[in-house]
Amino acid sequence: MAANIASHFFPSDERITQLLNTYLLMAIAMIAKPLGSVIFGKIGDLKGRSNSFKVSLFGTSAASFILFIAPAYESVGILSAFILLLCRMSICAFVTSGSDGVRIYIYEHIPASKRCLGVGITALFTQAGALTASLSAWFFTRNYLPSYSWKFAFLVGGVLGLLALLAMKITNFSDHKQMHETDGFSEFQNLSLTKIIRTNWELFLLCIVLAGSIGSTNQFLIVFFGTYNFEIIGTIERSSMQKIISLAIVAYMIFSVVGGYIADKVGPYIVAKFAVFAVLTCSILLCLYLNNRILNEWVFIGIATLMPFITMPAAAIFKQSIPEAIRYRLFSLSHAIGSVLISAPTAFLSTFIYHKTNIIWLPIVYFICTIIMIFLSLHYLNKRIVNITQSKNSD
Repeated sequence: MAANIASHFFPSDERITQLLNTYLLMAIAMIAKPLGSVIFGKIGDLKGRSNSFKVSLFGTSAASFILFIAPAYESVGILSAFILLLCRMSICAFVTSGSDGVRIYIYEHIPASKRCLGVGITALFTQAGALTASLSAWFFTRNYLPSYSWKFAFLVGGVLGLLALLAMKITNFSDHKQMHETDGFSEFQNLSLTKIIRTNWELFLLCIVLAGSIGSTNQFLIVFFGTYNFEIIGTIERSSMQKIISLAIVAYMIFSVVGGYIADKVGPYIVAKFAVFAVLTCSILLCLYLNNRILNEWVFIGIATLMPFITMPAAAIFKQSIPEAIRYRLFSLSHAIGSVLISAPTAFLSTFIYHKTNIIWLPIVYFICTIIMIFLSLHYLNKRIVNITQSKNSD
């Protein structure tokens, strides 16, 4: 899909330059994420979690419809790229706040002993949306279809968003727990976001690194790696790579639930540690294959299968580390800033690394670095939770 967007919204040039322009624009659009998280984070902490993702769905659907009808560069020139930027910024602002609200809502409404499983189930349905988008992209980019057919993927996304809103309205979906009933609500209610961050700056920085690194792994595996293989280094044909990406998403979906269940039984941090070692081993193996211009699809799918054993426990520890009364504000803002600083540049930087070095396996090293960042931030957050728990027990 990135290749189609590049050719539609940017002038004809060498393919790598077009892709770099597209990735750069999408990275710039990420600056809208913090703005959305500041606005909707406060609403979520003071007025309830569900209100934010209702607005999010509407905004995202509207932007998708605009992308469906957006003209090409050949028709309106640079204005087409400006339209793409505005739509992408709108999606970033709405999606971050809304999806964070969904994750927090589910996390807070299930028993503590099943929270990793709850995170896994949430990820299952999140990835189901990604799979729908992936399959839609694969279908609408088939060689026998017209060159503009890829735009219908955005139409499908917009329609599904409006259907979800309609379902919420029919079922009267809302928060079951009033926010003023949460611990610490009166203490944090009137505090500014700046004051909250200043008081919890170490926690905030760790959350930024963790959220950004988790997002970076997803960007690398789902957004960058496929395009890199079929468009840049030519190890595989486009439609075949799209099938592999779809299989990887399915594997991630299934093992999100499995990984969450095992993390609840064994312990989130223990499961994450073993999974980090396994993913690093597979990543090194992937480097060796790519060095010979071979894409081993099973190693790639294996990495996608193992990732939930890292990300599900990490996401649960992430939420647990933040006090409930300020959870939405800190979670959403750290997620947004992490996306801008770490996650969003992933595809651009990975492509740029290869473009400047011509070393095929070097972008995988970038992925390896993000896995190490996840582990380090997870280690310190888990240590913080243990210390707080021990302090409460001693009191």
